[in-house]
Amino acid sequence: MLIAEDDAATRDAVVAMLEELGITDVVTVFNGEQALEALRERKFEFLLLDLMMPKVDGYEVLKELRTGAYERPGKIIVMSAHAQPAELDGLMALGADAFMPKPFTLTDLEEILA
Repeated sequence: MLIAEDDAATRDAVVAMLEELGITDVVTVFNGEQALEALRERKFEFLLLDLMMPKVDGYEVLKELRTGAYERPGKIIVMSAHAQPAELDGLMALGADAFMPKPFTLTDLEEILA
């Protein structure tokens, strides 16, 4: 599991939720640049991707993944507190598999990972 999230409190909360679900193999990064570096190094089953991050944002990560230069995760889940419903089709066209609005609950996370 790779989590790309610049907000430390959100990142820590997601890691804690994943631990409650029994998922402990978690790599966290703070921006899209670091996410792309991690995706160069190994394959992840899931990518939880924030849209608004410094340096390289989530939109750019999705675009880069489409080039084939990186190992595409099995499932890309975009997380955002700011994405508008009109953006969802565009996110899916860029390669996202699912969208999860922030804030979300443990149940929301469990369902989207199923």
